[in-house]
Amino acid sequence: MRDIGMKCQPIKLGNKLDKILKRRKELFKYYRDKSDRYLSYLVLEDGSRRVEQKNLEDEKRIFNNVSTIESLLPRLLINIPHKGSLKILAFSDYRVHDIDVLLEFVQSLKEKPDLIVYAGDDVERFAPMPMDALELPNSSEKYPMELEPATFSLPDSSLRLPGLYGLRGLYGFILRVPKSIDHKDYAKSRILSMIKITYRIYEILKNHEGEITSFKERLIKEFPYLKVIESKDKIKVVDETTGTKILEIRKSSISGELLPDWESLGYWYLLKYGKVDEVPNLDCIKIAENKGYIYYYVVMDQPKRNFFEELACNARYGLVAVIGNDDEAIARLRIRGEKVYNLHDTWLRIGSFLLIGLEGSTSGLGPSGIYLEGDVKLILELAQGMLRTQQDRLIIISHTPPRGVLDRAMRFGDEAIGSMALRDFLEECDNVTLVICGHVHRCGGKYEKLDNVTVANVSSHDSPFDRANLAWIVLDETGVLEVKMMTLPSPVERIFMKESEGNWLRALQNKAQLSINEAKLFIDAFRKYNKRIFDDLPELASLKFRYGFSWGNVFKLYSYDIKSPDQINESIFKEILNQSHGLDKMHLKRAYAKIRRELEKGKIYLINPIPISADDNIIVFDTEYSEAGVLYGFLDLSSGDLKQFWFNEKKRAMEYLKTKKDSLFVHWGGNDKKLLREELNCNADTLNLLYHFQISFVAPISSTSLRDVHDALCGHKEDEWWKFSFYEMDGLYKFELCNHILRNPDDEKTRKELADANKADLIALGSIIKKLQKLPVLSSD
Repeated sequence: MRDIGMKCQPIKLGNKLDKILKRRKELFKYYRDKSDRYLSYLVLEDGSRRVEQKNLEDEKRIFNNVSTIESLLPRLLINIPHKGSLKILAFSDYRVHDIDVLLEFVQSLKEKPDLIVYAGDDVERFAPMPMDALELPNSSEKYPMELEPATFSLPDSSLRLPGLYGLRGLYGFILRVPKSIDHKDYAKSRILSMIKITYRIYEILKNHEGEITSFKERLIKEFPYLKVIESKDKIKVVDETTGTKILEIRKSSISGELLPDWESLGYWYLLKYGKVDEVPNLDCIKIAENKGYIYYYVVMDQPKRNFFEELACNARYGLVAVIGNDDEAIARLRIRGEKVYNLHDTWLRIGSFLLIGLEGSTSGLGPSGIYLEGDVKLILELAQGMLRTQQDRLIIISHTPPRGVLDRAMRFGDEAIGSMALRDFLEECDNVTLVICGHVHRCGGKYEKLDNVTVANVSSHDSPFDRANLAWIVLDETGVLEVKMMTLPSPVERIFMKESEGNWLRALQNKAQLSINEAKLFIDAFRKYNKRIFDDLPELASLKFRYGFSWGNVFKLYSYDIKSPDQINESIFKEILNQSHGLDKMHLKRAYAKIRRELEKGKIYLINPIPISADDNIIVFDTEYSEAGVLYGFLDLSSGDLKQFWFNEKKRAMEYLKTKKDSLFVHWGGNDKKLLREELNCNADTLNLLYHFQISFVAPISSTSLRDVHDALCGHKEDEWWKFSFYEMDGLYKFELCNHILRNPDDEKTRKELADANKADLIALGSIIKKLQKLPVLSSD
């Protein structure tokens, strides 16, 4: 800090706090009223069911993880003397690409940046957790938990962050080992043996039917060296040798079933995310001891190096970063090291540039995706108030883009998921010159102008087939002078460039999650096209994952120099079809139909005729099931006769089916055909109409769900019965109804609800079949 004249000062709110709190309330109300995003909930009340929509801002306010104003606003401001232009190297969402490649690239730059910026997500890849923030567990129980989640506290703060969350054990555990039995490698061997015991208990639990007492007796018999303690709704398994509790099993208050107490984590967690037959890839670091125990910090897959710090060494002023929406708040602790700044709580003033950070997102997705729009605006207004002159410029590092600028996401539907508050501020404040963002991967590697503000989305796709994006940005007080987008090799490209040829096959399977046959296709393609294949691989991956082509289809299309869907015409489709076999052929048909639906908006037709004739005696059938059939429904289209049989009426169902053995049974995907044959002994001809619509139906629909196809052909039904039994009824809810009926077979209200849903599906499918005769057919093949 002394070398470049840095000065650090606290940001004191002082007597402004009351005014800020009042402004926060005003902004919440403003953006709540302005919000155009809602969450839908299925509400069950007094035996009725309804869908209720709630304002996203209201819902985020309930779950907001930065509820206090102190944790929301920055604590420190670092002033750095600087004159002239500012050179920035920026990247974001670096989730699958090789960090060593990034580091090598930065180190090789002849012209070094003044600052490196990381705009968030998967921060845990870049640095280990700080050991000085780790807290030792304190327990008054007779048998304290042997392995429990690690807890961290922020320096100079009362905020404690338990590492209870995150699905990959990112923050680790504390292992208690009695001093009397600790020895070299004991910690890892202990964890391995306990995982195996936990797995065996889980196997017993899965197959157990009966009361909690009988389960306890089974455990005592199988594990005589462990103590099993039963309470009203819980079983504790303890080891008196170590004086610790191994795990807990609880009785569900809803179903009465015995379940692993996943919330107690520990060995249950390692069983869920590790491997039974080997020690998971974990480190056991001795951290402390007291009179009775030695404590180990146990962490899975944690980086050994602080890459943030290593990157910062290659920039004049270091590196700034924010966490993304998929990072927990605790991940802020990883943004640390010499010349490394967490821009959420430490802002930088570099010459006339004020750099501020907006972590997470406002989209409602992810553990840090629940920032209120009003709070975003509050932070931005505070930053505006800290500008010293009209010539000062504001640089915003925001994980989420501004609404309407490089923010259209596809993963959960095509929608704009940027921040409204950030967009409003950019339109109101003339001092903002640059926004560096990420979050929306499909917009990564692009930049746009919004009035005088340059918005650069520097995110990378979390795909092994896409290259990583970086941006070199130069700006001065007059604005952004240069934006140069750059890329680094994709993980697949890296395999071919750095691995020996003998390792290609295994590396492609492990790092790109390819099957052995798919990996061989990639090797053949590289040998045929050499490095050109890597330039086109992102587009080829889009054909694979967006439209559903197999990799075999994709490389056949590439042999015709086809990389995008609009290049695939009927002639090419037929040529590839003649070269394809088995599943490749099926995937090709589905993908081609999907492309036609996307490109020919407004048209409704069949690519090929569906094998149903006017002479067929058609029975529409639909089964509601959990593990086995619960309700079997049949609709005879020739007579209009609709029959339904419950799981305890199979004999009646079989008698009915004997009278229909010459009929064609038509269903809409699922396990209906299997259940018809295995449970009702019916071997009549069947037709999966869903499959034929997937490969042949073209219409302005987003999916080939029964609802979408029905509405495209037959129109939307507006009455309450259809709304309740068809449009608002999903497969998961029907599955729950099935399980409820199996447990409570005399519940007439639930039976009627499921029977109505089954009836609606039968009628909808029957209506679709009747419309088939009038559909034009493109081809007679």
